Amino acid sequence: MKLLMLCREPRLYSCQRLKQESEQLGFEMDILDPNRFSLHLLKGQFQCYYQLGESYDKNRPLPQLVDHYSAIIPRFGTTSTEMGCYVLSHFEAQQIPVLNSSQSFKFARDKWQSLQLLAAANLPVPDTAFTGDLFSNTQAVKSFTPSTIIKTLAGSQGVGVMLSENERSTVSLLDTLRGAKVKSLLQKYIKEASGQDIRAFVIGDKVVATMVRFGASGEFRANIHQGGHAEIIELTEQEQEIAIKATKILGLDVAGVDLIRSQTGTMILEVNASPGLEMIEKVSGVNIAKLMIQNLCKKIA
Repeated sequence: MKLLMLCREPRLYSCQRLKQESEQLGFEMDILDPNRFSLHLLKGQFQCYYQLGESYDKNRPLPQLVDHYSAIIPRFGTTSTEMGCYVLSHFEAQQIPVLNSSQSFKFARDKWQSLQLLAAANLPVPDTAFTGDLFSNTQAVKSFTPSTIIKTLAGSQGVGVMLSENERSTVSLLDTLRGAKVKSLLQKYIKEASGQDIRAFVIGDKVVATMVRFGASGEFRANIHQGGHAEIIELTEQEQEIAIKATKILGLDVAGVDLIRSQTGTMILEVNASPGLEMIEKVSGVNIAKLMIQNLCKKIA
């Protein structure tokens, strides 16, 4: 039996760990870049081809018909969301099990739409606003001053997240993003969090690992990729329930749910459909990669 991981960078720690645990459990695994696929519908049949080599290479090999796979693990980044979801849905249409569906991936990757779904399920999220291009940015920021978080709708590892500390700079940033046609949202700054947030790693209906992340000195973002560090943390029963419910609301099998503790209680910052494994495995000591593969195995007939 063979598994497929959709990922642009096979050398990443998460990819290598999942491949390693797959092989330990008796599966072969291919790691393929979704941007190298050509999807076909031929006389009602689903086919796809994969292109090796670089686009500038005139001698690149001919595309190869893609093998049959027993199950798919999507791990593509934000820049590959659209094509990655097209490829993933191509396999889903053939009734091949996936670990996170294309639809759930799309929901999770859109920060605004995911917050809408979470709020509709009565889950706690920070005060947030998303405005149209013809709405006044000056008016939009009134409820969020003096300090405001601005987030682009797509982004990961803290990229696209900005803190503005006064109304004028907030409006200026929003004007710049609008001029560049970059969709963004406004969010209340939770000052009391002091540059900390919590990552709860959910598989199925269980929180399997947790860590609290601390921002680097002078950095409001707690992301490890922005120079932060992490420690193990124990969640309350209520926080675990929030993380599990958020994962289910978005239709995900596996998720990294980012939480923040505020004066009014714990809130959900966002839900990640392709959470990294490196730091949380090292901090928690949990073999998350193995648990993910085991969860996927349950879906294979």
